[in-house]
Amino acid sequence: MEGNSLNGLLHEELNPVYFFTQKTEIQKAFEFAQAGNYFKSLTIICEDAKAMKKQLFAQYRTIKAAGGCIFNTKKEILMILRHGMWDLPKGKIEKGEKKKKAAIREVREETGIEKVEIINKLMKTYHTYAAAEDQKILKVTHWYYMQSYEDTNLIPQLEEGIETVAWIDEEHLDDKLKYTYGSIKNVVDAAIVASHLS
Repeated sequence: MEGNSLNGLLHEELNPVYFFTQKTEIQKAFEFAQAGNYFKSLTIICEDAKAMKKQLFAQYRTIKAAGGCIFNTKKEILMILRHGMWDLPKGKIEKGEKKKKAAIREVREETGIEKVEIINKLMKTYHTYAAAEDQKILKVTHWYYMQSYEDTNLIPQLEEGIETVAWIDEEHLDDKLKYTYGSIKNVVDAAIVASHLS
């Protein structure tokens, strides 16, 4: 395509690619995303991925969290409605707490269910937000595929802004996923695959 640079073409497709030496462009891309704009993907090409990750993450305060995508015996998924968006239960890992224990604790606290167990690990997700005094936060969430044998006694944790807790069947799942975050869709997709393999 004449007249279009590679970066211009990729920006149009919302899949920008940069070399790690393009520091200004990468910073602009991060600012673009933090302003609420959407990328399908952002790729940075470099020789040392660990060094690149360390440098990029240095501008954020990292918070570690854990949560789960929980299925019941009917293969319904447990979701929460918080601030008008459908989500999965998750929360901050407390000091000295193991990731798996934090995930189970958060599920219990946010949804009211007690009988839940971890089947296996799913993935990690990353998202950023601004806290007070322009401090940038990077939240790293460890996600687990879980099974619950308890369908009743769902109690939303109101003090955490959770309005509703509900089991969502396959027929209604797409409707809920229209009102969720991209990373949550990825977790749900991974959990559905895991549920078919278990």
